[in-house]
Amino acid sequence: MTAIQRLPERTPFNYADLTDYREGQITSLALIRSKGVNMTILAFDSEQLLPTHQTPGPALIQILDGTAYFTVGNEEVILPQGKSLLIPAGVPHSVIARERFKMLVTSILPLD
Repeated sequence: MTAIQRLPERTPFNYADLTDYREGQITSLALIRSKGVNMTILAFDSEQLLPTHQTPGPALIQILDGTAYFTVGNEEVILPQGKSLLIPAGVPHSVIARERFKMLVTSILPLD
């Protein structure tokens, strides 16, 4: 069963408008939590860092506002607004906000 949270029904919306920036923080808004998929919006204030980590399934990143600076494996990837990135399962990655940005993360979870 899928729980869709915090999304307006029958009304057009913009993902970037669903959460605000907070000074000195990374904020998150969970939209969908299910057995196989999670969707979360993250809003990074400038100079915030999400340290190197790995995910058990692939993660699809969509930049909603600003520009994100990822390190995927040993490679730096710059993602401006409107661009997307697929990070394979198990690949170490991190992200830094050199400026404010928002992203939508769709995580595919293994169905053990």
